[in-house]
Amino acid sequence: MKKVPVGLVSCDGYDGDQVYQAVEKAIDLTGGISRYLKPGMHVLVKPNLLMGAEPAKAVCTHPAVLKAVCTIITGLGCTVTVADSPGAGIPYKPKNLLKAYDLAEYTGIGTLPGVTLNEDTSSRTVSFPDGFFVKQFEIISPILDADAVVVVSKLKTHIYTGLTGATKNMFGAIPGLDKPPYHARMQDPSLFGKMLLDLNRCVKPVLQVMDAVEIMEGDGPMAGTPAKLGTILASPNYIALDIVAARLIGFDPLSIGSIKAAGEQGLIDENWIEVKGATVEELARSDTRKPQTQTPGGSSSWIRSLLRPALHRLAGSYTLHPHLIRRNCIRCLKCERICPVSAIHLKNGYPIFETATCIRCYCCHEMCDSHAINLQPGFLYRILRPFIR
Repeated sequence: MKKVPVGLVSCDGYDGDQVYQAVEKAIDLTGGISRYLKPGMHVLVKPNLLMGAEPAKAVCTHPAVLKAVCTIITGLGCTVTVADSPGAGIPYKPKNLLKAYDLAEYTGIGTLPGVTLNEDTSSRTVSFPDGFFVKQFEIISPILDADAVVVVSKLKTHIYTGLTGATKNMFGAIPGLDKPPYHARMQDPSLFGKMLLDLNRCVKPVLQVMDAVEIMEGDGPMAGTPAKLGTILASPNYIALDIVAARLIGFDPLSIGSIKAAGEQGLIDENWIEVKGATVEELARSDTRKPQTQTPGGSSSWIRSLLRPALHRLAGSYTLHPHLIRRNCIRCLKCERICPVSAIHLKNGYPIFETATCIRCYCCHEMCDSHAINLQPGFLYRILRPFIR
């Protein structure tokens, strides 16, 4: 079996020259940019824009990393469009894109020769009969109009999927308000992972670059805490990149739904990966804080085995559920718009969460940039969690 390369390079800050050299080296370790692109191609570069946030918050792909990727691609003689569909709580409209670019400090990147920031918010339905789980997607037009797609992701923890990196970043190919139905249909993270796998197989990105200089730990992808990792990664394979990223932050790769699904379908095996440059052991950190929705690792006990089926049936009183911090709420109503099952209603202008209807996708928490929603445990959670850790 031919090895899948993953370039791993140390990068301890966001100085422009340092980042450029690290990105270029990481790509070169996988074969060089000319392995993936040819002069004259129009390339779609997809960062993790989420909903736009200043770089220090570690929410979006850092502009220095995005700029380096764009510069390397245009240096080959290609043109670039930077595009993403922000999170599902935000209507996919040009004015919202421009605001997100500004908040993430991407606006200057659009002035680089050969680089354009996308303002086209149209989309098209794409049939994908080869999907393992999903046979059709609504995809934003700039992706479909490009000759090739390059993904520039941000490594973060995620309260629903455990980790968001290369594979999860492609969810931004789906227009904003078209995202919630996927959460409604795929309430189990493993099913959601299978959908993400099909989406990436449909779009077929040719190259992945990951910003892991500053990651997010804790309750990512929006409300977590920035943390230093000091790495840039690159690979032609999104799952291989996520496997290495998971190892770097001390996560079991098979705890991530998309990675597990890829293994089950025979698309990747960790033994097929060849890490080039630095080693995972050199750059890994074992103390990365997981989201509170992720049960800490450890060997299974007979108590956990007996309790877990019952806990699934009693999810409403066991699992974490969203709770409003009223003093932080600015009543923007993003949470109400994003909820895929209409479990959020308003009372005196403030959101009220119906725990009986809530499916625990945590989209409301993910999209709240005011940090007005936290996750509180149910009654059984507080009693039983010590026994199933």
